Amino acid sequence: MVRNFTLPEEHIIEYLNHPQLAIRNLLPKKLDLPDTFNEVAAEALALTGFQHVSRVGEMRGHAALLSALVERWRPETHTFHLPVGEVTVTLEDVSYILGLPINGEAVTGRSDSSHQFLVENCIACFGREPGPENHVLGKVNLAWVRRCRDTDPCDTQEFVERIQLEAVSLAHLYRSLCRASRYNCKEMDGPLILLFVWAWERMPLLAPIPRDQLGDVGIPLARRWSHWRRHTRYIRRPTAHFRRGLDDMGVDDFIWRPYMGVWVPDVLAAQLVMCSTQSPLVSFECIEWHPTDRVRRQFEMQQLPPGPAFDLGRDHCKRLTGAQNHDWREIYSQWVNRWRSDRYNTLQLGEEIIDFHPLPVYYEWYTQQYRIHLRLSDRVAGEEAGADEPQQQQEDAAGPQQQVPPHEQ
Repeated sequence: MVRNFTLPEEHIIEYLNHPQLAIRNLLPKKLDLPDTFNEVAAEALALTGFQHVSRVGEMRGHAALLSALVERWRPETHTFHLPVGEVTVTLEDVSYILGLPINGEAVTGRSDSSHQFLVENCIACFGREPGPENHVLGKVNLAWVRRCRDTDPCDTQEFVERIQLEAVSLAHLYRSLCRASRYNCKEMDGPLILLFVWAWERMPLLAPIPRDQLGDVGIPLARRWSHWRRHTRYIRRPTAHFRRGLDDMGVDDFIWRPYMGVWVPDVLAAQLVMCSTQSPLVSFECIEWHPTDRVRRQFEMQQLPPGPAFDLGRDHCKRLTGAQNHDWREIYSQWVNRWRSDRYNTLQLGEEIIDFHPLPVYYEWYTQQYRIHLRLSDRVAGEEAGADEPQQQQEDAAGPQQQVPPHEQ
């Protein structure tokens, strides 16, 4: 289902240029051939900041890998807990992987589930009113949106001005991970393309193919992972395979600075200074925290034990049910104002480091705090390893091995 757009038509460009964007449903019907390039559509995409992400193409993920990542996510810190330390998806990853702008006004506005509001927005967006079978509780069916896309001519100025792209922020990825980490959650939505490509770029041991076999396509980096050939060996790997790989990860198995040498367009390069901001991420009712103080090594800075995890209180993982008529600009004015006024004042600062091994003082604090989360294979009783793991099983059966902390590996 697709949530209604709640900004008036004159604010659409501002909405699409909001600071922490990621894309959902990047599964186009087909890739455009060079001779079908449409200049009018290209100009509109450039105005909204979507000209780069529109080149991603088809993306395939892997449910077993997703499960292994969700297991490592801690909703109270908004980070993955790995043997090498805390890591997470940041605004820097959004900019490089999806080629989206990361600095601007917070995305907010009114949520209105009334029928009249639905009709007005559908006519404004698609030029037609959905039938009774195409919407429920103020939301339109995604299949109806796709039919509008497939049946309307896409080479007219009217269409380009009318169409809106559905965008979600990094906040939505955090919220999806927080919800998926609950014991009773069986599915996950959100910008999973961002999550998969982040994992493949930063942890090559999880990737379906080596990065050196991929072409250099520039921004967005997600484009080079689209249409990768699905090797049978990879897609048959169970969650246990990826879980063990994360358990055995050393500090050199995580790529702390994966984007060195990647050319970035000037428009995006000017915004990269905002990557390390420690601020709230705002998208209507979705409020999440960007915890860059806990992942300073991802910005090439030394990591000391961080302070207590930021508590969003009741605003964290808010779930909307029933009819809605809320102005989130007023309800969440404190978070909107905090992003607006403090995001430049909370950038991570410090000397650049070359050695990414954790400091002993940090590693001692980290293992004391989260030891039970760092080796999950030992906690899963009766887990059957995949058919492609017999060699690893034999090596483990040879006898217990002494665990060497990552900062001594």
